[in-house]
Amino acid sequence: MIENKTTTVEPLSMRYLFRRGSLIVVHALMFFAIFLAVSCGSDGVEDDIPGDDDNHKPPVEDITPGAGIDLYGLVVDDLGKPVPDVVVSDGFTCTVTDGKGVYQMKRDAAARFVFYSTPAEFEIATSSSTVKTASFYAPLTSIKRYDFKLKRLPAVETQFNLICIGDPQVTNVQEFNRFRDETISDIKKQLQTTNRPTYALALGDIVGDKPMLFDQMKVVLGSAGIPLFTTIGNHDKVAPSGSSEPRKADDFTRVFGPLNYSFNRGNVHFVCLDNVVYSNASSYGGGFTDSQIEWLKADLRHVPKSKMVIVYYHIPIRNSSGITNRTKMLEALSGFAEVHLMAGHTHYTENFSITSPVKAYEHIHGAACGSWWRSTLNGDGTPNGYAVYEINGAKFSNWYYKPVKLPHDFQIRLHRGDVTFGGQYGQYTFGQGANTIVANVWNADSEWKVEAYEDGVNVGSLTKLSTSLKDAWTLGYHIGVLNRNPDNYSPASKHLYLHTRKNPGASLEIRATDRFGTVYKQSEIVSGYETAASYQ
Repeated sequence: MIENKTTTVEPLSMRYLFRRGSLIVVHALMFFAIFLAVSCGSDGVEDDIPGDDDNHKPPVEDITPGAGIDLYGLVVDDLGKPVPDVVVSDGFTCTVTDGKGVYQMKRDAAARFVFYSTPAEFEIATSSSTVKTASFYAPLTSIKRYDFKLKRLPAVETQFNLICIGDPQVTNVQEFNRFRDETISDIKKQLQTTNRPTYALALGDIVGDKPMLFDQMKVVLGSAGIPLFTTIGNHDKVAPSGSSEPRKADDFTRVFGPLNYSFNRGNVHFVCLDNVVYSNASSYGGGFTDSQIEWLKADLRHVPKSKMVIVYYHIPIRNSSGITNRTKMLEALSGFAEVHLMAGHTHYTENFSITSPVKAYEHIHGAACGSWWRSTLNGDGTPNGYAVYEINGAKFSNWYYKPVKLPHDFQIRLHRGDVTFGGQYGQYTFGQGANTIVANVWNADSEWKVEAYEDGVNVGSLTKLSTSLKDAWTLGYHIGVLNRNPDNYSPASKHLYLHTRKNPGASLEIRATDRFGTVYKQSEIVSGYETAASYQ
């Protein structure tokens, strides 16, 4: 999504402007860009740009390619032994390595990268030891051979955690610093609470139409200390200068690599898809191309149906008929043990069950930047934050939304239903009767129970309010106090619940029980804007 605003960006990087210049100038400017980013307070991140290391330099062995083959190579492990059955792709064709670790294919004319789908038995290769963005690919040049080296894990990780980050969407130094100091700092603290292997997905809109910030964002995303994968958002694509042609992904792929790829962890197969389709320099929609669908089918042919499949992209697909090739994409996922879809884009939280043509659960994540870094809130009242998923085998054993700089069990915010919120620029109300309480339970879905306790006694379940209702408290701050654009700051809230008090004088506690049996409690009723304006 976009906020209609004008921003001034500090010149953090000039590499983007001179990427066609000499190699010496490029490297010097790369160093300068990261020096500036790190000097803003990198929390120990070393001054290095992610790049190729020894991950892609296994021992050289002679390979005699077949007739017509113009893309091939060798995949070995850290002991130099060949690794068979590794899926390798150019983004259009998928093949597997043979018993000697060799892959071969006819390169598609439109291919930009060759990459492998990391098997569950091996570590995720990263750009460096300090910048742990995933590095599983090589940019294609005029040469035909590309080799890869994998490092074997002690054991397959059938139990691991996944962190999903929606829309950092930074546009200047101040927003970059907030993302680093708030989101990434909070993730680092969150990682200290678990000894499980953990991976991360960044769900697009890494920047807000500022491609010169990609290098710095790669460094800060990789600084959390866990392997992190990225997908592209609408604000990550760039229009050719002075052109009305559709925006392109060249600047994004220069830094983050392929747009469509896959990898494996434990009993889960992950697939990344670019689903942002521009028709010109400014108009876009969601969808998948025919070639993407064919690549997806080819990739999934190598995945056992007993696996859970997680597909991640930027724009939610829900039940929208406006998503090109939506049905074909979902049909390709038929038959797998469990299917989950991860998206961002909306700057609000929604959990959506898809029932046809395949059963799938779409997790639409609140934005790390919330309402474009104007507050600590998304437009629906969801706090700025990220999601945490715990995976056992081919199933989720738990998931929750982690608000930044707040306890992980802060999952409910309460407001009086008949109070007016706002400031000099507007007043807003939930429009409910006297003695009512509205509960915003941002990660709730149809399997959650939301109940009221008065003086410790359960007095019944709350009523789910219309999904077209907006969060009056959040509107009151963003629009009534800050005077932001209502077109951008007033989405409907999908997770509001109503309780009418039986005894207005009784002590009140709202308890929400999620699908895993975890109980979250809240008794504080919020009316002021201290926590919306800044973290306390």
